[in-house]
Amino acid sequence: MPAGYIPEPPSAINEVTTSDEILTAATDILSEPTLSSLGLCNYTPPGLYQSFLEMLHVSFDLPWFAAIALTTVAIRICLFPVVIRGQRNAVNISNHMPTVQKLQADLTKARASGDASEVYRISNEMGSYIKRNNVNPLKAMVMPLIQAPIFLSVYYGIRSMVNVPVQSMTTGGLLWFTDLTIPDPYFLLPVMTSLTLLLTLESGVDAQRSSTMTPTMRTVMRVIPFVMLPVTINMPAAMLCYWATSNVVSLFQVGFLRLPGMRQRLNIPEYAAHSKAHVELKKKGFVEGFKESMHNSKLISEIEQRKKSDAVRFREAGIQPIEKTYAYDPTKVKRNQKKKS
Repeated sequence: MPAGYIPEPPSAINEVTTSDEILTAATDILSEPTLSSLGLCNYTPPGLYQSFLEMLHVSFDLPWFAAIALTTVAIRICLFPVVIRGQRNAVNISNHMPTVQKLQADLTKARASGDASEVYRISNEMGSYIKRNNVNPLKAMVMPLIQAPIFLSVYYGIRSMVNVPVQSMTTGGLLWFTDLTIPDPYFLLPVMTSLTLLLTLESGVDAQRSSTMTPTMRTVMRVIPFVMLPVTINMPAAMLCYWATSNVVSLFQVGFLRLPGMRQRLNIPEYAAHSKAHVELKKKGFVEGFKESMHNSKLISEIEQRKKSDAVRFREAGIQPIEKTYAYDPTKVKRNQKKKS
């Protein structure tokens, strides 16, 4: 090159464009949009559930399937005291059910014979027995009533995330179900969910005992998991992560309660052994038995209400002035006659 040669300056680099491209690529790789920017995470129960999921996913770098499983375990642990109360109530009902059934049978016979005094006596005896021993079948509905809104909140929360969809959920699964936004392509999660549900119902995790159920109820209980299988096949894998995990935790809970001495520590009584000869009742269908129980319960309620009304009237009679039940005062008539004579 000749002395004093100065080369041409290089072409200018568009630093702004290059920086934008680098920033965009880094954003695509290292971050994802927040759920609130996608219209999720509001103050409804499903939205609050989504916020908790996102906190676990972002703060602890958990994949979505792990965040769903962890929240499920936390929910079941929080509900464990309710499970214990349900167990206590189930044992109490089972232990006193033979006596209640005998009283119901006697009440039905007395009602059929038209013996009003016997109906009143048995109704009063059964009402006192139920109240004294705190036999309340409605308490068995506490656990389902608590679980229903939680399940619906989780269901709608996950469904909203799947429908958007949250892009990172397409790779947030595990093993064969990497995409949580679609159903399990191998149907393993639906089968696992149905089997764990069957084991849960058979084991009596939620304070149920098959020996206190009618044959019809036991049959329905065993059929439910198989009826649910066609439904769960079309559910996204994210939903089945919650459901299967919940069933597995329930199985662990029932195993925990069966440990030696654990029921005694938690103040859960043992089931009393009832001989078949203790109460010899005619077997009835579920509908017939339910109608009879409702009729007897209504009769007992009416008698209890009548007793309360009588007690109120008796108390008021001792406080209020004497009610006039005659057309004239006979004592005044006699006094007037004496004065005239």
